[in-house]
Order: sequence, then C-alpha cells, then structure tokens
Amino acid sequence: MLPVLTLHDRAIHFSDSVPTDPIPIPEPIPRPQPMPDPPPDEEPIKMSHHRRRSARIRAC
Repeated sequence: MLPVLTLHDRAIHFSDSVPTDPIPIPEPIPRPQPMPDPPPDEEPIKMSHHRRRSARIRAC
C-alpha cells in the first residue's frame, strides 16, 4: 500500500509545482445597438390615396 500512497503524493506534488498561466478572460462582444430614429421631416409625407373609407370589408 505504501508505493501507491507515495505515487499519489508525487502526483499531487507534481500538479502543485506546475506553474499555471492565468487564463485571460476575453472581453464580451458588444451587442449591436439599434439605429436611432431619423429626425422627423419638416413636412409629413402625404399619401395620395388617403381617403376615408368604410371600415367594413366589402365583398367582391
């Protein structure tokens, strides 16, 4: 049993003596930001077909 214990102790000692470099933490990828709303035009766009119609759906 003693050789197994010694081997185990050596494995622990060996793993402790290995220098480990600190793992660099990558910077998070910035999320894409939504585009800002464009400034409103001075004159609103007028639709040429803008008429009041009945809200009922008409059958063909």
